[in-house]
Amino acid sequence: MKNVYDIKQEKGLCFILANEMKPVRESYSKRKAAIILYLYYFDTLENYFKYISCIDTGIDVYIVTPLDSVRDKVKDYIKNTQRTNINIIMKPNTGRDISGLLIAAGQVVPDYEYVCFVHDKKEHSAETKDDTTLWVENIWGNLIGGTGYIQQIIELFEQNKELGVLAPPAPIGVHFCTWYGYGWHGSFRTTKNLADRLGLKCDLQETKPPITIGTALWFRTAALEKLFRYAWTYEDFDDVQLAHSDYLSYGVERIFAYVAQDAGYDTGEVMSSEYARKQNLFLQSSLTEIFHSLHAFFPFPTLAEVRKLPANLQGMLEAASAKKNIYLYGAGDAGRFCLSWLRKNGIEPKAFIVSSGKNISDIDKIPVINISDYTDDENNGIIVTVVKETPRVQIENILKERKIDNYFIFWK
Repeated sequence: MKNVYDIKQEKGLCFILANEMKPVRESYSKRKAAIILYLYYFDTLENYFKYISCIDTGIDVYIVTPLDSVRDKVKDYIKNTQRTNINIIMKPNTGRDISGLLIAAGQVVPDYEYVCFVHDKKEHSAETKDDTTLWVENIWGNLIGGTGYIQQIIELFEQNKELGVLAPPAPIGVHFCTWYGYGWHGSFRTTKNLADRLGLKCDLQETKPPITIGTALWFRTAALEKLFRYAWTYEDFDDVQLAHSDYLSYGVERIFAYVAQDAGYDTGEVMSSEYARKQNLFLQSSLTEIFHSLHAFFPFPTLAEVRKLPANLQGMLEAASAKKNIYLYGAGDAGRFCLSWLRKNGIEPKAFIVSSGKNISDIDKIPVINISDYTDDENNGIIVTVVKETPRVQIENILKERKIDNYFIFWK
């Protein structure tokens, strides 16, 4: 059994849809699809009404909230727009959006073939306001979108019978690290415990990021049946624990793809063409900035080099552990990186070696010597740290000329 993240990559389960399109049918058959919205923040309600107005009147909408003020404002919206497809479900103010989906709205989910769940969001600080605004566009714009957008999503499910869940991409932003592979945020253990509780047959690996990060997704009800069949209660959720990464809610947010896998379905991502444009531009600029800033500490700017790094580090560590005295040949960025890695593993090199032009006496309290001053010994070992092929070959030739064979090539 493969991990859901790898399956998504291998099958190319990333769908980019037009922001708006003219519907090819007037409405959907009753009970085909439903949209469940959890609304909590009264002062931002107007931001979400624009998305609700784009929902086909043939699709049932359920708005779940614990607050009377939100309920009343939604009632005014329904009255003013004369929309007859919107229903309101009240719930206790416990468990937030998670209990809103699993308990409050859980009773209506089995009535539909496809269900969308989306919730509102609010920034936690002024500095994250722009990132949160983009996150709202991510989950609402990529799951509900504009005119005709929902129809495209339903057609994806209709045409891909193995597709069980569609989630928006991981949020991007200046202050968010999730997109760069940190989707667990300390919640792997609680997700694993939840998978065991539900009796899931799935591939859960902490080294593979989850596909779903929050409770925003489209799903085929058959794919998540086991999750909704569980006897959830409001007592399962203690909001005091929200500050802890192993809180149950964070496990639920990440479990959807694995529940779908257990039921025999795949999980993919969906986004609008406009959001895809923004995401592509942001990631291009941010990755460039990140790698340029880190180059002095992590001088491996290509994906191919990053993939080779674990094996090369292990080889270097084994070679260094086999000798009493270790010398690093090459005092550039890669040499300094190797020094930090060896020190992290309790090995202190004797010196850096350079071929010529020695103009400094030490680097991070490690002496720098010329190769002409190096004395070979059976207790000594040299690690050639240079990454680029041409200077690396030159160093190898110098060592061979001096009949020095106790050396290890870090980068191969």
